Amino acid sequence: MLKFNMLAASSPAFPDKTIRTGKPGMKRDRGKLHRLWVLVIFLTLGGCTREPAPVRLAPIMQGSEVPTFFFERFRMVSTRAGETEWEFEARTAQIYEKKHAARAQDIKVIYWQKGRVVSTLTARHGFLKTDNKDIRAEENVVMVSEEGTTLRTERLDWDQKAGLIKTDLPVAVERAQDILTGIGLEADRELKNIKILADVKIKVRSVRDYGAHHATCSSLANAVNA
Repeated sequence: MLKFNMLAASSPAFPDKTIRTGKPGMKRDRGKLHRLWVLVIFLTLGGCTREPAPVRLAPIMQGSEVPTFFFERFRMVSTRAGETEWEFEARTAQIYEKKHAARAQDIKVIYWQKGRVVSTLTARHGFLKTDNKDIRAEENVVMVSEEGTTLRTERLDWDQKAGLIKTDLPVAVERAQDILTGIGLEADRELKNIKILADVKIKVRSVRDYGAHHATCSSLANAVNA
C-alpha cells in the first residue's frame, strides 16, 4: 500500500521555496500553496489503491491485528488427490499470516465435485482459514447449483472436513417455483441433500407435484432432498 507525505510532494513546476503567509507576496505564495495541495490530493486519490473500507468481522477474524498482505483480484484453489474441490475468488483480500486467515470483499466460491462445477456462491464479504480451508460468506449470500436450486441467506459456512455448508440463520431455498424457508441449514455442495433445522415452511405450486395429498412440512422438506 502506497502512502504519500505532503511535505515530500514536489514537482519541477513547483520549485522548493518557503511558503509564507501574512507578509508581502502572500497572494503569490498562497497560489503556490493551492497548487501544491492539488498535487498532493491528485497523488493520494489517483496514484494508489486505498485500503477497502472496514467490514463487519466474523468471529474467526476478531481483533486488531494488521494484515500481512493486501491483494487485488485474489484467487485460491483447494484440491484433494489432484481434483479441484473449490475456487475462492475476491475483488480484494487481506491476509493475516499469524491467524492463518484471509478477509475478502465481493467474493465468489465455485464448488467442484468429481471434475465438474456443481454450484457457485457469491457474497459481499468472505473469510477463509488457510490452514483448515474452512470458509465463511456473509451479507447477501446466494448459492446456485448447476441444477437450478438457489439458496439465500446472510451467512453461510463451508465445513471443509465434513464437506457441508451450514448456517444457523434464516434461509430460503428456491427450486423451480417452490420456496422452502426456515431457520438453520445443513447441505452438501450440490444442494441436493438439504436439511432445514427449524421453523420449516414451504410454498408449492401443488402438493400433488410431490405425490401426496396430505403432506406435512417435514415431508415436503424431504422432497427438496430428492
